[in-house]
Amino acid sequence: MTTPYQYPSAVFSGALGDNTTGGWYPARAEVSNGVVTLWVGTPTGWSQHFSVPAQEVTVKSAAQRITLIVRGQSYPILAKPEAVGRAIGYGVAGTAASILDKPVFEAGVDVGRGLNQASAGAAFHAGGGSEFIAAARASGAQVSRLGYGPLIAIGCGGGLFAVIAVIVITVLVLNLG
Repeated sequence: MTTPYQYPSAVFSGALGDNTTGGWYPARAEVSNGVVTLWVGTPTGWSQHFSVPAQEVTVKSAAQRITLIVRGQSYPILAKPEAVGRAIGYGVAGTAASILDKPVFEAGVDVGRGLNQASAGAAFHAGGGSEFIAAARASGAQVSRLGYGPLIAIGCGGGLFAVIAVIVITVLVLNLG
């Protein structure tokens, strides 16, 4: 007698972004028994947004975000939505530091950015992000994940490319003159 397949289960807790209001609402994405369910916190309690077989869900994840795509509708869930506002603030502060030629302030901004990303990454793992992705994949959902490592590599690679391009262009201009 064979035992029936036991689907894995996991929960990812975070906040659902609402594009119409720009607000964030408490959310729980659950995968259990081959079904993905999205619960959203409302003033009156938890409301079920959808519950569909995992095969009907596409799960995309990058950094601290998991986006569930069901029947063409996207549901972005962030582990730590306040990190987005801080990242924007650090971007503005970094630009100001660069314009004002304040390297010490700019270095402080870079440290703040790094700590903000680390905090968001920790929230993703504490909220069950990795487990949710693994359980969704094992349950039949189409899953793609781009974590912090590849994002940092892309950023560093782009920066390195820019430096090399400037050097090559400078050498070409100096040799032409």
